[in-house]
Amino acid sequence: MRRVPGSLWLVAVLAGFGAVGAIGSFAVQQRQEMSRQEEHAQALTGGIVERGERAIVARQCSACHEIPGIAASRGAVGPSLAGFAARKTVAGMLRNDPDALVRWIRYPQSVVPGNAMPNMGIGEKEARDIAAYLYTLSPRET
Repeated sequence: MRRVPGSLWLVAVLAGFGAVGAIGSFAVQQRQEMSRQEEHAQALTGGIVERGERAIVARQCSACHEIPGIAASRGAVGPSLAGFAARKTVAGMLRNDPDALVRWIRYPQSVVPGNAMPNMGIGEKEARDIAAYLYTLSPRET
């Protein structure tokens, strides 16, 4: 077996650490971006992203919708919610703003009578939490 000179070995090791460092730096940047998205969504809606995620799971929204970040989310009855934050409308009818989204989440049958989304008895606070989560779904996830 051929022995690698010490200086060459050191260069190889340092190059490897550079790659690891770059990967680590990328991961930190991703976490910071996610944190900024969550802070923005929470400020916009008055809800809490983490509670919204739990509410989406508890309410089984993924039974009808595909929702990025929600495990086993493959619903096909309602539209995919990927990229929701960049959409212009909610339910194809309402301007995509926090108050309209909360209204839709709470009272979809009042907004569009006869549509496939049932009224789920969701309160204001829970609807704001769900809205906060949805506003973290950027177009990159589509």
